[in-house]
Amino acid sequence: MNDPLKTFLGKEIPLSTRGILYICKLYPNRLEVIHEVFFDSAYGAIQAYANTPNPESHMASGKTFDEMIKELIILHRNLRNPEYAKDFHNFI
Repeated sequence: MNDPLKTFLGKEIPLSTRGILYICKLYPNRLEVIHEVFFDSAYGAIQAYANTPNPESHMASGKTFDEMIKELIILHRNLRNPEYAKDFHNFI
């Protein structure tokens, strides 16, 4: 999915969203998004991310919708990058 106003799994992002948490499964050369959760505050997304017992999880957030979308575009690029997944796999 390449639409910046949609999640990695293709869901439209409500304008009130300030954070998205992706629950992922990590393979040696790829990350698979298996679930996604929307948050109306960046703080809520950070709290959920910090308390999720899944080290493969990823999150994007921002004070405004536009800031969150900018972070999300970078995150989506990383999630599609086999080198990123390989480095992340080696890190954790």
